[in-house]
Amino acid sequence: MIPTYNISDFPSFQAIGSHFMLERFECLQRPPKLLWPHKHSFYEVMWLTSGTSTNVIDYHRVTVEPNMLFFISPGQLHLMNKAESVKGFPITFTEQFLLLNTPNRDAIKEFGFLDNSYASPSFKLDNCAVTELVPVLDLMLDEIVRPEKSSFIISNLLFVFLNRIQRLIDVDTPSARDLSNVVRYKQLKKLIEDHFEKEGQIGFYADKLNLTAHRINEICKRVTGKPLGEVIRDRILLEAKRLLVHSDQPIGQISDDLGFKDFSYFSRQFKRQTGHTPAEYRKQMCDQFQNW
Repeated sequence: MIPTYNISDFPSFQAIGSHFMLERFECLQRPPKLLWPHKHSFYEVMWLTSGTSTNVIDYHRVTVEPNMLFFISPGQLHLMNKAESVKGFPITFTEQFLLLNTPNRDAIKEFGFLDNSYASPSFKLDNCAVTELVPVLDLMLDEIVRPEKSSFIISNLLFVFLNRIQRLIDVDTPSARDLSNVVRYKQLKKLIEDHFEKEGQIGFYADKLNLTAHRINEICKRVTGKPLGEVIRDRILLEAKRLLVHSDQPIGQISDDLGFKDFSYFSRQFKRQTGHTPAEYRKQMCDQFQNW
């Protein structure tokens, strides 16, 4: 069973209930028996100022270096190796906290970088970007250490901070994404998350969003560079990986649970995408996690 941690599991004076925390890595208090890998119920923007840290996010390995932002979304599988030289700031928050002061419930969907299923989960800051972000970070740090800290002020500063990150990413990758497509894609991603085990047909998702199959495929390609069918297959593959590594279910049962009527077809598809049979992958990854 993969544990899911809340912000309140990391005790800190520099927190607002279970909705926001801004701490220094060197001062961060972790749960006494923190288990790796694990999931978060919150968003995290990790900003390293020194040291390096190797992270595995949903089985993709990323090395985070100084002045690099690293993004983790709720529900993603996260594994980080220990690095004593790491300094910087983990900024953690819930969707509820971010939307505290805006009537626009879709505002979080506008921050494409928070959903790293289609983009790199990290972003390297140049000197100009650091200069733009540091003043906002300093204001949040100044407010979070006050005895009577204001949720209103910090939520608004967080919104500014995330908007500046999005602007920096958009400048760096101008062809990245049209905002309306990002919002639509995030709605689609939520539907896939809820239905991928049973529904693999493009028409199902098009109907749910009141779009044509052509239009929903076009949005998917513009945002992720992949057609919708491939995005759905990627999500099924991710779930297969999670179950192979973190459950004792027989491989045939995993195949059935993910909607494959033919086990041999499941095995062929898995090997085509990973280069390993399900049994080989299970052994390889279990051995790897034991060595972390």
